[in-house]
Amino acid sequence: MSLILIGILIFIGTSMGEKVDNYDFAEKKIAKTESRIEKRILFVFHTEIAKPIMEYELVISDNDSITKYYYRNLNNKEKNMKFYYNKASEQLTFTFDKFILSHKIEYQNQEIHESNFGNYILKESYDDATGPLLFNPEYGILGIGNSYGPQFVYLPNSNLELAKEVINELYK
Repeated sequence: MSLILIGILIFIGTSMGEKVDNYDFAEKKIAKTESRIEKRILFVFHTEIAKPIMEYELVISDNDSITKYYYRNLNNKEKNMKFYYNKASEQLTFTFDKFILSHKIEYQNQEIHESNFGNYILKESYDDATGPLLFNPEYGILGIGNSYGPQFVYLPNSNLELAKEVINELYK
């Protein structure tokens, strides 16, 4: 009896294996995500005087269509920020706001990064909105303007004079 059961199991296993081997599976494409981590120092300007600087860890996650920029405050997780860049549309998203590249001259500073920073403006403007933003896909966010609130500058070092220059560049 047990030999018959073993024979049946071997036959079923062999025939199932043949079906699986002969079956033409469509190759499933999986989007590959690459990440890197960088250090950023945040300067917060309520006026021309910067508040104490805060250290952030920037995690850049990149796949075929979207790059995510996650700014993680090392002391207070409530101050974390996320931005998403759609490569096809060249559109930047922050919270619910969508930003597009303006026609202003790009900002260049070799001390910060080798590539230019584009000036991004709201796709649909409204009162008390965030913007403009200085951004490039390799570096991430450089500056965030806000006419009714604080301005932000993310630098790789704690250079206050350079942060002031970025603030001035936001509103040229």
